[in-house]
This record gives sequence, C-alpha cells and structure tokens, in this order.
Amino acid sequence: MDMTHETDKILQIERQKIEVENERFAIEDECCSIKKRIDVLDGVAGQISSGPAAMPFSSSNQGSSHLPASGSQPHLVRRHTVTGQEPNPLAMSTTPMSNGFFFNHESLDNLAKFLSYYGDAVRDMKKELRKRQRETQQLSEKIDQLDRQLDQLRCVAEYDSIKRNISIVVEMEESGKVELYITYQVYCASWKPCYDIRASSAEEEEDSQNGSSVQLCYYGLVEQNTGDDWKDCDIVLSTCSASLGGSPPPLSTLSASLHSSRPTRRHHASSAARRKAPLSIPSEEDMGFGSFDYNDIVDAAAYHRWHNGQHSRSSEENSVSTQALENTVSTCFSIPRAVTILSNAVEHKLLIVKSDLSCAFSHETVPSRSTSAYLSALITNTSQLPLLPGAVAVYVNNCFVTKTHLRLVSPGEEFRCNMGVDPSVKVEYKTPTRSYEQVGFMSKSTLMTHEQLISVRSAKVRQSVKITVKEQIPKSHDDKIKVSIVSPEIKSSSSYKNSASPPDARLNKDHNLEWCVVLAPGQHRLLPVRYTIEHPASESLSYKLN
Repeated sequence: MDMTHETDKILQIERQKIEVENERFAIEDECCSIKKRIDVLDGVAGQISSGPAAMPFSSSNQGSSHLPASGSQPHLVRRHTVTGQEPNPLAMSTTPMSNGFFFNHESLDNLAKFLSYYGDAVRDMKKELRKRQRETQQLSEKIDQLDRQLDQLRCVAEYDSIKRNISIVVEMEESGKVELYITYQVYCASWKPCYDIRASSAEEEEDSQNGSSVQLCYYGLVEQNTGDDWKDCDIVLSTCSASLGGSPPPLSTLSASLHSSRPTRRHHASSAARRKAPLSIPSEEDMGFGSFDYNDIVDAAAYHRWHNGQHSRSSEENSVSTQALENTVSTCFSIPRAVTILSNAVEHKLLIVKSDLSCAFSHETVPSRSTSAYLSALITNTSQLPLLPGAVAVYVNNCFVTKTHLRLVSPGEEFRCNMGVDPSVKVEYKTPTRSYEQVGFMSKSTLMTHEQLISVRSAKVRQSVKITVKEQIPKSHDDKIKVSIVSPEIKSSSSYKNSASPPDARLNKDHNLEWCVVLAPGQHRLLPVRYTIEHPASESLSYKLN
C-alpha cells in the first residue's frame, strides 16, 4: 500500500473540505444579511400598521397646516386661500385621523409607493433566501460526504505493512509439528441484523386449534474493508464488544428510576469536534499488543464505525437503542456454511437461521378513515435467539407488503407486526344520516341525532376472523353540550368485570367506540351507531380533532 499516496489524498480532501466550508460560511453570512434587511422592512411596515403618527410618509399640505393638541384642547386647523388658484377639495376637507394625522395626496402616494416596494423587495429577498438555504443544505451534504471519505481513508491508512506484521517465537522441548491459531482484532468490519417475516393466507386459514405461525428469516448484513479478502471462511457473528485488554470491564451500578416525559435538549457537535476525543477510553493494552499507543488514525477507525452506524438509521422512530444493546446478553451466531467476503465495503447478506414462530392473527379497521381491513400478527419469539433491533421486510403470499423496524425481542417475548391490507375482509361505511329537532320549554335546545351503519364481512372459507372496528364519538368539553350514545349499548366496567366474555362494544381511552367482533367464515354483520348531541339552540357546534 502506498502510504504517501494515501496521505496526499487525505490532505487533498481536507483542503477541498475547507474550501466547501468557507463557501458555506459565506452563504450563511449572506442569509443573515438578507434576514436583517427583511427585519428592517418588517419593522417599518409594523410602524405603519401601529398608527398614522409613526408613519414616515406624513407631510404637511401646502394648503393646510396643523397645530398639535395640548391637554384637552381641540385640534386647531388653519386654512389659507391663495388668490388666483383653484382650491383643492382634498386640502379644503382633509379627514382627521387618530393622533392628529391628515391624509393628503402626497402621503397617500408615498404610502402606495412604499407598499409596492415592500411587497416586491420582500418577495425577492425571501426568494433569494430560500435559494441560499438550499445551497447551504447541499454544501452541508457535500461536507458530510467528504467527512465519510476522510474517515474511510484514515481507517485504511491504519493498516500499513508494518502494523500487520506479527512475530511469534515458539519454544519446544522437542521437535514436532505445531498448529497455531492466531486471533487478532481488525477495524473496518461490521455487521447488523435484518429480517424477513413471511406469512401466507393458507397458514392463516389453518385450524385455530392447531395455531398459526409465520416464518422468520434471520440475516446478518456483513461488510468489511480491512484490506484482506475473506475467502471460504467460517463466520461467527457476535453481539459482544471486541476487546484486547487483559482486565475485565468495569461493572457500573444499575439504577431504576421513573421515566420523565419532559423533552430533552439535544446538542449537536461538528464532526471535527467529535473526532478530537476518542470514542472509548483506551487502556494501556487496548491498542494491540503494546506495540503502539492511541493516535488520531486509530480513533478515526473507531469513529468510522460509529459514523456509519449513525447514518444507517432511517429515522428517530427506527433508531437502534444503544442502551438496549448494552443490556443484551452477548450472543454468538454461527453461519452454517463457508462464505467469501471481499474487502470492498459491500454488504453481504448471510442467513443465520430460519425459524417458525407462533402467532395470533387479528384485523383492525377505522372505516371513517379507510374502509380497508388491516392484518397484523402478534408474534411470540419461540426461538432460543434474541431478535436484535433491525429492519424487517414483510411478505404475505410471497408478495412484498411493507418495511418496518424490529425492537429488541428476547426469547419468549411478544411483538406485533403489521402485514398490510387483507382483501378477504370487506368493510363498508354507509352514508350517515342526521336529523335535528327543537326540545325544551323554558330554554330551547337543539337535539341532533346521528345514525351510522358499518358493515363487515369475511370472505374466508375456513378460518374465523377477529376484527376490531373503531368509530369516533364526539366528546363534550362543555357543560352545555350533552352527548348520549343510543346504540350500541355501552356497559360500565363494573357490569362486565366478572363476566366470562368481554363486552361487544366499549369506549376506549380516546373516547372512541370500539367493537371486538369475531366473524365466522363467510359471516356478514352490521354494526349500527346512533348517538345524540343536545346543545343550546342559540349556539352552533364546532368539531376539532385532538
């Protein structure tokens, strides 16, 4: 490896990064200047809108003058008539406004000119500001790309020919054949889990007594850029952190506390600042066999792994919890066959295991929003392996349905997986009807009656369907508004807590009507909804989603 060439390339990219950063700083300065100019114009416009006295366009008429008021004295207006000129009707009858300002032709003309200039100038400046902000975003993405290139080059630069030489001295009492197994640590190699969950309508329609199951394909995405090709090698994937130190890691205190719902402020640091400090505290033996100490190049390799892990997250919702991984018992996954992985930083998808997991299928529909029935599976991890956080591709009847993300699932733990729309369950949302009538003797009230009919039907041949149907019911936040549910009958919790079967309909915590219906094969069922709203006749209702 030509280290001189690699070093020159690193220096070239660093210079390019500095140029791009300077360009971004210049554009950011222009954005600040544009924002200040907009603020100045907005301030002048605010003075105009606050009152005529603050207007910078007021000027005295040649045909009129104004003396300011003093105390409670009335305004005094002088009018001078110039001989030989026609009197100006506007000047003769100027309309007084608050704060003693008089409109005239000149002030109105100045105001119109300013408003026209204000509209054109602010529009152009905001257009230019948006353009500059897009350029800033593009330059930031380019800087991130250069940072990744620098991290990769620094990671590769660590593996020069000297550091990869190992000298081993073997002392034997007598001559003989010896096999040595050498274990060493390398950087620029990583793996992450991913999954395929496959279900079929045939499996779903099995006899419920036998239970249902889905097939989980457990994969490991392995990539390496160590400089050596791994040819026909046995791969063992592990969740433990690699360490070359001879002392055990420290065990900190495990504290239990209540979770606070207050949002935490996030602090963002630049990539250069992040690289200044090592990502782990190095011991005397952490950097190998005592041959070299901590340096920037070694830390760049660790930062490269961390940086790639950060960019692999698609969103905050799908982010991997580092704390969850740290609390997971270290597990090893052995790949059942020999594989070849080239040193090109390309992901290789390796099958770890295929497992049939028991599950319970259910459906859910919100017909007021969508008349589709959505299938989901409550899956139990019946395997002996923990399911690590990772991306999941869901297939139904060998057709791709959706992509989701799996949290950490321990053996024996349950998790829910959404599997898209099930066309074999039909939902119809009839057109609602509303009627109004006047009630009351002393005080008149309007009584509105809302009627709605929901139809659900199962087209399955052998398997019964458990479906949850949700419908909105208005919730009153005013004592003058009374909402009463006529149909279906809603039982209180005390009336069915000792019952063997749950109620057919109930109000959930969001004050929405919720049915839990079991449909036999081919069964059709109608769910009527009827409620009344009473409110004062002199006032009208308004609805708002919370």
